[in-house]
Amino acid sequence: MLLLICACEKDEIAIDPHQAGDAEEYQVAMEQDYRNQLFFDLETGEVVCSNLKTEWDLGFECASEGFHVVMNTSKGMAVHHSSMGFSEIVSATGLDWTWDAHSGNLDSTAIGNWTTNNERYIIDRGYDHTGTHQGYYKINLVSVNEAEYKVEYGEITTTEPLTIIIPKSQKHNFRYFSFEDGVGAIAPEKDKWDLVFTQYTHLFTDPISPYVVSGVLLNRYKTFAGVINDIPFTSVTFEDAEQLNLSTAINTVGYDWKWYDYDEGVYKVDPTIVYIIQTSEGYYYKLHFVDFYNETGEKGFPKFECQRL
Repeated sequence: MLLLICACEKDEIAIDPHQAGDAEEYQVAMEQDYRNQLFFDLETGEVVCSNLKTEWDLGFECASEGFHVVMNTSKGMAVHHSSMGFSEIVSATGLDWTWDAHSGNLDSTAIGNWTTNNERYIIDRGYDHTGTHQGYYKINLVSVNEAEYKVEYGEITTTEPLTIIIPKSQKHNFRYFSFEDGVGAIAPEKDKWDLVFTQYTHLFTDPISPYVVSGVLLNRYKTFAGVINDIPFTSVTFEDAEQLNLSTAINTVGYDWKWYDYDEGVYKVDPTIVYIIQTSEGYYYKLHFVDFYNETGEKGFPKFECQRL
């Protein structure tokens, strides 16, 4: 009897597979010098957290089995691998450098799988929003377990390292570390945001040329995106989103929804590019950009239209 009742109740409950929302327009303030990193939640339409891009250097993966270390690519940071001992490293002159993949693939970080080698890493901290170089540091990644990392670090000319324990947090993708300020709070909890408006390093090829661009990156946590170029924004449907092959690459939205018009001396956006974003809650959103300037004509203020499908 209980089984029969449950079966009847299941048939009688009408569940809408999706509930479309209204199209809304938003604008965020990266500022003219792109100093801000802005974490945006599509469900609420709000910037839930922001920070100056100079507030952190390295991100330490928080998954229990995680060991990856990422760089703050908004500053154009780079890494050199060294077989020398910590005290032997005193200069960054004449070194070769590597960068994190702009796709965000954790198997393609500049530091790589440090658990399988015996190396130290020289870190080029890149540049702040004024174009000032932030110097060189060196690190020794000592150990990692399901709860924490142990790291030794210091300025390039230091002979005795400082030691810090960086605890993991299962509520976050990464714990963030600054060579100047230690461990700090940067990104919100991983299920509280979808996109981050930020600068990041794009690696152009033939030859490899790192270039800091301004754009949008995805949350790595259960967030996917794709691109539609042949359907107007107003006409894109839930069914279109369902049929799209979505990507986990964090730069799927990226930077090239805009370009610089040298004749007119301004940035222009392409509103015909429609991005589909599937959030960690499973909702589909469509999004396109409509401007890059605020009301007073200052660049660095992306304006976009977004709608839940």
